[in-house]
This record gives sequence, structure tokens and C-alpha cells, in this order.
Amino acid sequence: MQIISITGTASGVGKTTVAQFLLKYLWSFSALKITTRHEGNNCPRHSECDVCETMKHPYTVTVDPLQINQTGKDTALFNNAGARKVVWLQAHSDHLQAGIEEALSRFGKTDSVIVEGNSFLHAHDADLSILVVTPREKKIKRSTTQILPKIDLVAINKYADDSESDVMEARERLHQIGCYAPVYVISPRDEDFSQNKIFLKHIRDTIEQPINTCQ
Repeated sequence: MQIISITGTASGVGKTTVAQFLLKYLWSFSALKITTRHEGNNCPRHSECDVCETMKHPYTVTVDPLQINQTGKDTALFNNAGARKVVWLQAHSDHLQAGIEEALSRFGKTDSVIVEGNSFLHAHDADLSILVVTPREKKIKRSTTQILPKIDLVAINKYADDSESDVMEARERLHQIGCYAPVYVISPRDEDFSQNKIFLKHIRDTIEQPINTCQ
């Protein structure tokens, strides 16, 4: 099994957007979405998705299309982006390892899988680990610094109104926490952004799989 891990410096940096982008252009990749419940119900996203409150088991692995394809869910976005198969893992932090192993068992041994979720690298290794950053989010979670040795490259998720100085500041924040992995500036929402192709070529060369150019 070949695994690409998508993690981020904080919530809202664009992990899901980058995962969608890769699913669109890489052949035959599946997707695993990880939602982790933290003790005390302290949601790191400060959102009202109520997933944590409804988790009654140590972990739950979902493959039911009715749940996967719910409007607005990241899993539905992955499916629409072209994922061959989508699996959703919801796990308490204390049972993350067991949950990941169960979720990965739902894929074939020769499958290629994009995993979106900050918790994955704390419990498992990946063939390629991508850290997503965006100039507009200065926060860097402590948990991110704990997985820096596993990061292979950084994707700076650039919005149209982000300036070059904003991008440089994002690079500097990475250096301040000791991250010196190769950096690629991408704009997944802009199909004409030339550096997207450079990023995709690096991914292709690393995983030795073709890029889907028929989109």
C-alpha cells in the first residue's frame, strides 16, 4: 500500500483542498479521512460539527455511501474529486492506532491512499508526508512540531490576494520551528497557476505514478 499523508500547521490551512487537488490529478487514488476526538471534548477546530459528541465507540470506520456522500462532508468532497474509494475514521485519541489499522484494512494491499488528518503521522508512517501551510494562518499547533521529522515537503496554500511578502513570512515561520523541508507554493483553486504543475511533477516523480491530465 502506498500512502500520502496530508497534515497541516493548524485548522483551516487547506488540507482538504490540497487532498482534493491531488485526488483530481493522480490516477486511482483512494482517500481516508480521519476525525479525532480529543479528551474533554475540546474541539481543536472550535466548530459545531458535533462529531465528537456523537462518538459512542473507541473508533468507528465508515464506508457507507449514504454517510460518506453527505453534502458538505470532506468525505463527499473527496469522492467528487475522483477518489476510487473513500473511508472515514472517527476515533478517540487513545484508540487512534487501532482505528487507523482497521481503516487501512478496508483498502487493498496494492491500493494508493491519500490520508487527510493531522493525527495520522502520530501513529503511522507514510510514503510521502505533506505539510500544508497558508500565509493567512499564523498559528502553528504544538502537535505539528512533534511530527516535523516525518515531513517530506511543504505546500504553501496561496490565495489570490496573498502577496509575495506573505508567502515569505510563511516560510520564515516554518524555519522558526525547525522545518526545512522543500517548499512548494501552490494555488489549488487556480488551475492556471504554473507552480501547481511543478508540485504535481514532484509528487509524480516521488510516487512513480502518472498524473491524470484528462480533467
